[in-house]
Amino acid sequence: MRALVVAGGLVAALAHGAAAQGTAPASEAAPPPPSSLFAWPAPRLALELDLVTQARYTRSPAASGSELRLDRGELGARVGLGTDAAAQLTLEAIRSASDGGALGIDGNSTVVRVKYASVAGRVELGGVVIEGALGFVPDPWITTLEGSYPLKPLSRTASERMLGWPVSDLAALAGASIGPVRLRASVGNGEGQRYPERNDGKTTTAVAEVVVVDTTDVRASVAALGRDGSVGVARVRDRRLGGAATVVSPWIRGGASGVKAWGIGDRGEAEGVLVEAWTDARVVDPLHVAARFSTLGYAGGGRATTFGGALSVEPWAEAAAHLRLWLAVERVTTSGAAMPIAGADAGDATIVLLIASATAPFVVD
Repeated sequence: MRALVVAGGLVAALAHGAAAQGTAPASEAAPPPPSSLFAWPAPRLALELDLVTQARYTRSPAASGSELRLDRGELGARVGLGTDAAAQLTLEAIRSASDGGALGIDGNSTVVRVKYASVAGRVELGGVVIEGALGFVPDPWITTLEGSYPLKPLSRTASERMLGWPVSDLAALAGASIGPVRLRASVGNGEGQRYPERNDGKTTTAVAEVVVVDTTDVRASVAALGRDGSVGVARVRDRRLGGAATVVSPWIRGGASGVKAWGIGDRGEAEGVLVEAWTDARVVDPLHVAARFSTLGYAGGGRATTFGGALSVEPWAEAAAHLRLWLAVERVTTSGAAMPIAGADAGDATIVLLIASATAPFVVD
């Protein structure tokens, strides 16, 4: 299969204060260094609604058509148990049939499932912060990639989308941070949100991250990944080595990651190398331009590649809450082992998207 998606969006909210004079405020330069698994001290109650809706037109040699869809709908709650412990529950709405499919739970319905459900806590020992969580916990690698990734309304990270990497797992998660260094590790079923463990092996994921530059204008970090485990009754291997780098400034954000995979999806024999790069630039206030690229090459031959660009407009923003509109186009090409199921797609498509995304947090201290 080949598919083309080009993304466009226009950000229309003018910056205030120093940004109005041509200098972005320091608060927009970079979020705080990623020194914690969760936000501490825990608020008494934190709620967040996250919605991404799409109108898309697809043109391909096999078939063309338009579609309205809910790409993602999430509602999360976090309740503080004191200042250093909390319980978290996040639900997500998903389509019960695969793309292009008509059969799902109750026909072509949308279903709600648990994304995160955990109890977390922390303790400080000198200059070291030790944290832990148990339950349906966020995957350490996906969490690291999404920490400074603003293009999730356009597409999930390549690790999640192309390698089928689960965003959460029934696992125990631990982390430690000291200064600019953070370590995270999880041990769990490896089945993600499919939940039932289909073999008695455990999957271990470890991520080390270092903030190498941390100023009011620029933050740069690098991360390293290791993962070992198996999934399914056939013990399909699930092994990964990888790394990532991210740079965040008031006017531009960018990142790149690479993962070597042994076992992809339900294919234990498959091996591949995934490379992803993205950028989001505020070139002329209030205009944002984004671009992204990802490619997965299989060791036995075959490749899946995605590239595109975007513009976005943000008609409303207040603190962490925002409404953003995107116009997007993208191209995806596949060959060899990366081809989809025969007859599912001819391998070439052009997809134009109009996307509305909204994030609405509510906190009671």
